[in-house]
Amino acid sequence: MKKKLLFLSFAFLFCLFTLTGCSLSFDLGGGKTITNTEPLTIEAGATATEIAEEYLDAIVTVMVEDRSGNSISFGSGVAVYAGGYIATNYHVINTAVNSNIFELQVYLNTETTGYDAEILWYNQSLDLAIIRCDYYNIPFVKMADRWIEGSDHLRILEQVITIGTPIDFGLQNTASIGYISSAEYRYATSDTNLYEDLIQHSAAISNGNSGGPLFDMNGNLIGLNTLGASDSTSNGQTVSANDIYFAVPIYPIMEIIEEVANGTFEMPKLGITGFDKYEASYSNYGTFEEDGFKVSSVETNSSSYNKLSEGDIIKKITCADGKEFEIEERNDLIYALLHSKPGDNITIEYKRGNSTSNVTITLS
Repeated sequence: MKKKLLFLSFAFLFCLFTLTGCSLSFDLGGGKTITNTEPLTIEAGATATEIAEEYLDAIVTVMVEDRSGNSISFGSGVAVYAGGYIATNYHVINTAVNSNIFELQVYLNTETTGYDAEILWYNQSLDLAIIRCDYYNIPFVKMADRWIEGSDHLRILEQVITIGTPIDFGLQNTASIGYISSAEYRYATSDTNLYEDLIQHSAAISNGNSGGPLFDMNGNLIGLNTLGASDSTSNGQTVSANDIYFAVPIYPIMEIIEEVANGTFEMPKLGITGFDKYEASYSNYGTFEEDGFKVSSVETNSSSYNKLSEGDIIKKITCADGKEFEIEERNDLIYALLHSKPGDNITIEYKRGNSTSNVTITLS
């Protein structure tokens, strides 16, 4: 199903962010009324210029600041749900996670005064996070999965657009245009993370663009810009890579945003640890080169205990609603869990030795 053809090491990360708006209104209580309740729409056949101009007021800068208001780091983000819900990269906000020293501020288009924001959800492996801004009427964009399982899969040399805040706060709303560079899934490493299911494109981004949007020409948010490089290593040789940029797909945010916004999201637990073939290479886990997720330990107090064992290779998960996830790597397992909820019974197809079996496990 998926192919990973590239292993690159990258020295720096990027960030960017987009927002969009709506009509009608509803009352949150406490005097807070949301007027933007539908995503911005783009007419069929719109040009890149028209798409960028329509979304400019939706673009924000996300800053981590100390209590004195001094900037520690910044990136970008994009509003994806009514009420100020913003998607960004985990690495943009990670220093503010569980911190009593740093706080998040969101700066709207052309504004120099920030709004407080809180972290609602994050996943380091996916490099994704959802935050909520105190300004509730940020317009928001529509999302589309065109990478993980979408039937309308991205095609090589398809045009894409990025918008964000590269390099410096004074460069808000910088837009660039480029193309999908490969129709294959990529994986890569930075100093702190292993990235999988990456979308490779050529729309120029820079330090500060991380977390900002990657749009297709229908105005769909399809990914968040995450990674780029001035140099990369391939086959032991250092090569120029000035036009290599990567985005993480928006699919995981699509799976959970409504539950996060409603305050009902809870990540289900399978009670295992493990790795895929890319993590085996990245983390020196030994030789493991086949598709699947290899179990390295099983928690004794989980429902997986005595059903899965160390060394089992998970090949497929069928969720409670019948949706199937072929498990070729780590992210597939995460996607299956994001599609589920605690208490669901899932069916796991796994390989043990030379035989393949199925087992039903209740998520906790």
